[in-house]
Amino acid sequence: MSKSRAALTHLWPTLLLLAILATVTLFFWYPYPFRQFGDSGKFALLLILTAALIGPALTFLVYKKGKRGLLLDLVVISLVQIAALGWGAFSLYQNRPYFMVFTVDRFEVLSQRDVDLSWIKDPRFLEKPTTGPILLYANMPANPADYQQLLKEVMFEGKPDLQFRPEFWSLYTERQQAVLQKSRPLDDLRQARPDSTVEIDTLVQDHDRNIDQLRFVPALPRTGQFAVILDAQNGDVIDTLVVDPWLSQ
Repeated sequence: MSKSRAALTHLWPTLLLLAILATVTLFFWYPYPFRQFGDSGKFALLLILTAALIGPALTFLVYKKGKRGLLLDLVVISLVQIAALGWGAFSLYQNRPYFMVFTVDRFEVLSQRDVDLSWIKDPRFLEKPTTGPILLYANMPANPADYQQLLKEVMFEGKPDLQFRPEFWSLYTERQQAVLQKSRPLDDLRQARPDSTVEIDTLVQDHDRNIDQLRFVPALPRTGQFAVILDAQNGDVIDTLVVDPWLSQ
């Protein structure tokens, strides 16, 4: 076997593994519109691509038919490559959007790393769908003393803010009307974003609705922003749209 054929023999399973990982990442871990990666995610992607390229390249360099210790060299290269790919995939998995928590006037998208999971007492908060994050609502303390205590903990004691603390969470389905009260008509977004008129009209048509039957709230993933489209009657999440959702009052 020549060097080139040895490298190609290494390359094909690597490409297959990359294709599988890309499919899982883009359609299950980071589905639209969550395809924004933070610094750690970008580093993981870079590591995965580097490992995928370096593996076959090293095979090309070390391969020599009849070389003593060749099998050990190839095993070591494969193990290092698998370890790098595995670490990168695990990092992407840990940083995937897991929770989408409505807080004050927006959704914030969080990963499991953003939340102390030991604080979660309700197992329903961990019942993530196959694709996309679980929808939650962060309840602002109604009691003035509890509210002041929260401010004190966040501002002076360095504790996480409301959306990162499961003791304040409810399932989104339990608080949809409260979210509707904070939402705005989708037509307001259409008028404020003329460059996105076609996308908004297409979304409305795809769901067989009139635009006055839909509302929206902003959402903040790790990077970027998008609008979450709601049913104006019951607050069900209908769709998402990548557009600047921040409008002046």
